[in-house]
Amino acid sequence: MPRWVTKFLDKLGSPELDWVQVEVTSRCNAACIYCPQPLLYRKQHMPFSLFKQLLPYLGYTDLVYLQGWGEPLLNPDLFAMIRACKKKGKRVGFTTNGMLLSEEVIHRLVDLETDIISVSLAGTSPATHNRIRKGTDLVIIIENLERLQRIKTEKGTEYPALHFSYLMLAANIHELKGVVEPAKRLGAGQIVCSNLTLITDETMWTEALFNREEEEERLAGVLEGIAEEVRRENLLFAYGRPILQKQPGHCSENIRSSCVVSVTGEVSPCVFASPTLSQPDRRNSSKPLLHIYQNSSVPCYPLTFGNIGKESLTRIWNKKEYEQFRSFHDPDTPKTGINMLPVPQSCASCYKREA
Repeated sequence: MPRWVTKFLDKLGSPELDWVQVEVTSRCNAACIYCPQPLLYRKQHMPFSLFKQLLPYLGYTDLVYLQGWGEPLLNPDLFAMIRACKKKGKRVGFTTNGMLLSEEVIHRLVDLETDIISVSLAGTSPATHNRIRKGTDLVIIIENLERLQRIKTEKGTEYPALHFSYLMLAANIHELKGVVEPAKRLGAGQIVCSNLTLITDETMWTEALFNREEEEERLAGVLEGIAEEVRRENLLFAYGRPILQKQPGHCSENIRSSCVVSVTGEVSPCVFASPTLSQPDRRNSSKPLLHIYQNSSVPCYPLTFGNIGKESLTRIWNKKEYEQFRSFHDPDTPKTGINMLPVPQSCASCYKREA
């Protein structure tokens, strides 16, 4: 079959996905105390030439989210990537630490009609936030978001929509309620709360909430109370219960309707299985990072089904081994008896499988 016919059929048969998450960089200008990014050895930007190879196979994808284990605004090609996605008719967004939202950057993001900017928070007081998200300054972040709100008003646009992403820890859960006021004041339409589930430093084990079963009722009450307040302000408040529910075969990462493309083009089911989470090794090209699982140090096993620089996303998505992986996370697939699928190595010690 001629190559042009194959490419045409791949475009027609591209997967129908809720989103594709693209790691546009693995570099960062911060050093958050909970993040594995400082341990990474693949600290690089995704070239625009590689990113473009993904675009033809996004026909039935709703959202392209330009985010991985780094700060997207560090990649000088980010604006070209956003423009290319918008030209394809795609919604596009990214998560940022908020430190690089200068006047010029905001004008470009607004003019490109970027759909979503989510800003990461780890507290609502500078003392708490700045200690956890080292290298960032909450005062500067708020000033930048005030600038964003002003420019959007001047241009008469609602885009980009502002979201807040709040990482819940033992040290900052008491400040979570305080995020409602700045969200309302700065025009944020959504607050998303997440658990610490990838723990690469044993000192962070005490900061995780999911292992505090004795506090489940109190923590649930805190979240439900905030959710009620947020509803009165007509904001969206997305959160999972801080205590793991331990549902066999369940994954909270939507891996059956989304995928992640690493900074080097590798396609994985989620960022927690990304080859980016590896370190150099003298005997091998890389070895996985270690993380804390049930009080023991275990590897984060990288998982990739192909590289967009070598084959189309359509072909990667339709590979038998990728289909089998997704079947394991299909709630309709029997988890017992003769049809039982083995737990993928990359998922065996992942808290997201129990979230």
